[in-house]
Amino acid sequence: MATDGGRIFSPTDAISEANMLKRPSHTIDWNPTIKHTFSLTIPPTVYPPREDTNLIAKRLIQLGPGRGRKFLEIGCGSGALCLIAASLGWNVHACDINPFAVAATRGNLEVNMQSGTVKEGGVGPEGFPFEGKFDLIIWNLPYIPAEEVSEVLGPMEEAALVDTDVIGLPHRFTSMTSKCDLLANNGKILLLSRSGAITRSGDYALRKWDSITFEDGEELVLYCLWKPYEMAEKIFVEQTGSTNDDLLIKSGIGTHVYTPLQTSGKGRRNRKWESIERSYAGSWIVAEGSRINPGLIQLAGGLAVLNTVGNPKLKLKWPNDILIEDRKLCGILVEGKTSQNSTTAVIGIGINLETENHTIDGNKISTLSEIGEFELHELDRRLTCELASLLEERQDIPPIDFGSIRSDVLSHIRLFGKPRYKGVVYDNFDLNDKGELIFDSTIIDDGEEVDWI
Repeated sequence: MATDGGRIFSPTDAISEANMLKRPSHTIDWNPTIKHTFSLTIPPTVYPPREDTNLIAKRLIQLGPGRGRKFLEIGCGSGALCLIAASLGWNVHACDINPFAVAATRGNLEVNMQSGTVKEGGVGPEGFPFEGKFDLIIWNLPYIPAEEVSEVLGPMEEAALVDTDVIGLPHRFTSMTSKCDLLANNGKILLLSRSGAITRSGDYALRKWDSITFEDGEELVLYCLWKPYEMAEKIFVEQTGSTNDDLLIKSGIGTHVYTPLQTSGKGRRNRKWESIERSYAGSWIVAEGSRINPGLIQLAGGLAVLNTVGNPKLKLKWPNDILIEDRKLCGILVEGKTSQNSTTAVIGIGINLETENHTIDGNKISTLSEIGEFELHELDRRLTCELASLLEERQDIPPIDFGSIRSDVLSHIRLFGKPRYKGVVYDNFDLNDKGELIFDSTIIDDGEEVDWI
């Protein structure tokens, strides 16, 4: 691929593309699984099915029948995934910026006796070619940064692999789908890209589902995105006693209340959580039933705060404190109520936003204003996304990965320091499946028993 004046594709590439169009199309039998075989005609310059396509296809098959629900594929290429979706009973819609891909998808649907609506266009400055809501949206994203590209098979074909967008196609895509309100209630999005390339923006919860690793070590991940706790009740109040208490009389996972002022906020051991001039307090019902792990839920709350703020100055002190330097910024409290052998678990998060008095009851505190501006409602929206990404359960999204939560939290705790217990400092320590601190044969479930150095 030529680079001319900072451009990704040069006039030389245009000539190469024109020459490639003279080649004949070729036909393949595509077998994403043993039970699924399709005949595909692949014109020159159209992206053919590869390992990444097969990864998405297998997940589509595992999702089961479409039952007439609306399916949208962006960047449909040869139409391979549209064929899978149509054969499973989805109402297929698709688009591609390559007109030859549009023609290929239409032809391959017809040859395989399937139907769908296919249009030219995609995510970009022009208007998106579809309106309405879709139950499932998929995109095998261009995942190679432009600066890493050294050669291509053909400019239009390999454009499907190269992300030349300045702000990043994942961000542009999630902004567009949110702005155009393309995702139906209880819908989801499947995006395939490099590991770590897709981050949460506050509009959607995000979780890894499947992955594939190539010989050079590159990992491609299929991510699942959804609207966090979208059917749950969300309440904002100017003032309340305790957001946890407000929720302990309610039900429904995802039910949420938040406020800038708590008058009777609680900490561990029934301590009072003091609200300052500008503060945030929010609580969520995160689990209901008989199998609840409050320790790991509490750790997930700390991880949600770290992920939301995204600043290395924040440190996690096991089990439930977020600090800047040695000053407390945030507290996390998990409480439960049991009725008829079923428990409702509520997680509460209190964060100091801004104050002129950085001392409460003789203890120094920190505020988010020290590292940036955080508007209350936007902070709440992002926290809800992070909590849902870690803790929300639905049958049609990836399962909760408590092992990953434990591992991520442990890495943050190790950055904070080393535990000292009964005068002994431990260089090596771990967390068990309950979120308890362990070293040697000792298990600690109360942070009051441990100092950190």
